[in-house]
Amino acid sequence: MENVQISCALVDGREDIALIKLNPQVLGGHDALAFTSIIQDLGTKPLKAVVADLSGVIVMNSSGLGMLVSGLSSLRKYNIPFLLLNVPEKVSNLLDVTHLNKVFKLYDNLEEIIRNY
Repeated sequence: MENVQISCALVDGREDIALIKLNPQVLGGHDALAFTSIIQDLGTKPLKAVVADLSGVIVMNSSGLGMLVSGLSSLRKYNIPFLLLNVPEKVSNLLDVTHLNKVFKLYDNLEEIIRNY
């Protein structure tokens, strides 16, 4: 699997919602460092929400899950909601087993997030 960088951009037409596109393999390590850096930077901006797009995620381990929990915790300090978008079935099952499906807000489409935030 090729090494893709985590990317972050503002949602088209909105300067107050940031979208983070995650790699196909969310396993912590170097990705966790990049993700943490992005989250810390976003915490300093006047945002209404930060959205992690998981549509391309194929594999996620406990470190990857910890990465998401850390992002949620960090953004809560700034009163910025951290939302998950397009969660694949495997990741959804992992969230269910760990009961994190009750902690994260999950969305199937970006338009719904834009309407609500």
